[in-house]
Amino acid sequence: MNTNYLYILLLAASIYGGQQSDYDLKNFQSTNSMGTVFGLGLAGYLGYQYATTPTQPEITVLDLATNAGNFPSNFAWGIATASSQNEEDSLNNSWTTKYLASKNKADVASPGPASYSWSQWKDDIEKVAYLGVTSYRLSIEWSRVQPTKDSFGQDAINHYVDICKALVAKNIHPMICLHHYSDPIWFLDQGGFSKEENIQNFTQFCKKMYIALRPYVAEWIVISQPCAYALKGYSQAMQPPFIKNGRLAEQVMLNLFKAHIAVYDIMHDSYNTTQSGLKPYIGLCHQITQMQAYTPYSPLDHAVATAADRMYNKALLRFFSTGHFRCLTPLIDSAYIPTAPQKFDFFALSYYCPKSFTRTTAITPKSQASHLTADLSRIIDKQGMYDAIVQASRLGKPVIVVESGINPTDDDQRILLLNSYISAISKAIVDGYDVRGYYHWTLMDNYEWGQPFDYSHFGLYKNRVINAAGDLNPNFKNHDAMLKPSGKHYKNIINKQTKS
Repeated sequence: MNTNYLYILLLAASIYGGQQSDYDLKNFQSTNSMGTVFGLGLAGYLGYQYATTPTQPEITVLDLATNAGNFPSNFAWGIATASSQNEEDSLNNSWTTKYLASKNKADVASPGPASYSWSQWKDDIEKVAYLGVTSYRLSIEWSRVQPTKDSFGQDAINHYVDICKALVAKNIHPMICLHHYSDPIWFLDQGGFSKEENIQNFTQFCKKMYIALRPYVAEWIVISQPCAYALKGYSQAMQPPFIKNGRLAEQVMLNLFKAHIAVYDIMHDSYNTTQSGLKPYIGLCHQITQMQAYTPYSPLDHAVATAADRMYNKALLRFFSTGHFRCLTPLIDSAYIPTAPQKFDFFALSYYCPKSFTRTTAITPKSQASHLTADLSRIIDKQGMYDAIVQASRLGKPVIVVESGINPTDDDQRILLLNSYISAISKAIVDGYDVRGYYHWTLMDNYEWGQPFDYSHFGLYKNRVINAAGDLNPNFKNHDAMLKPSGKHYKNIINKQTKS
């Protein structure tokens, strides 16, 4: 039996009925006694959920290019990218052909030319400025800055310094993400984040980038979506290093949390000691995904959804609100760090949509046809955006939506998402939640993790690269021609909301 499947079933049984000795995991059948306990437990759980679920607010979806929402004057209107998805192949990270071949992953595509954002970074900034955004979230490619364990590339460091300087010169605030789903090959070869002693390699890189960029950067994300990184890479084998080991994924997750804390302390201690640069404002990044039972009356659907929520959402939310780390094992701490709730300054929320489970399979949530996207498991869900803000706000810090986007069936659908999700944010602000920004994913069509060229179309701009060979669109510097209708809509939203 798949180890992760076993964990899910064990967790489900413990949540709804308590651990019993007489049940059959293979068929998820139990004795009459176990069935009774299971049923009563489920009934109690569903009753509690029903009784404690707040009344959902009415979210009116406005055309925000023509209607004013409720946004403070200092609300950040942003765009977000990731280095490995935009920069051409670095030849030295976990998504390169070299590394993928070492893992026998011939069916997984490397970035190749991606969007040529390493060489065409000035055009990126011009396109960012043309949108009218006030903030730009980008990530640092660790493998460029530290190509080997014992060497740093000053040219690469200077490259990112130049980007931040250029953004500041255009009155665009850079938000820097230090780790976004990509590792140097040498780091993975020594065990990556599966070994606690390797955290010091990461913190050394982070400290170097912090010192280089602190004159221009105030907002930081240490690790983009640590739970997703741990589970996809070490439990589901969906991305590097392509491992299926639930217990190892739990250890990686905990080490990522420890790495976040270590970098948080390095930055704040350095600023408090030297008063050099801008005061760091550090976000805890997580993609909240509501886990739902596809069939409301199915005990197994509810059990699996609850187990998935525990591992994917609750592990992080509990740890950074109480200091207690629990992932696979109910009611037992794997670690306790009481200072964890003080180790972030804002919640960096990533949100796309809920996820549904039928038995042990994740499927597309129920939705109207117009809200079904080109990604089989994703929908447009404005209520989900609002609920994610509510959940993130329970940690007691301001919320910035640092990532939200769509791979649409057509470009009109991205306009629907923009109006729906930004209207939900506006409603949350009216209801008293401290939401300070929205960063749309992403600037232009680019490399989507492991997928072939032109697989997805998350961008507001068309990709300047027109084929897998890396040929450039001869008209790529004509920003208006490259901007999609949905990009023009977002540009108009920003103009309307900042001028109202």
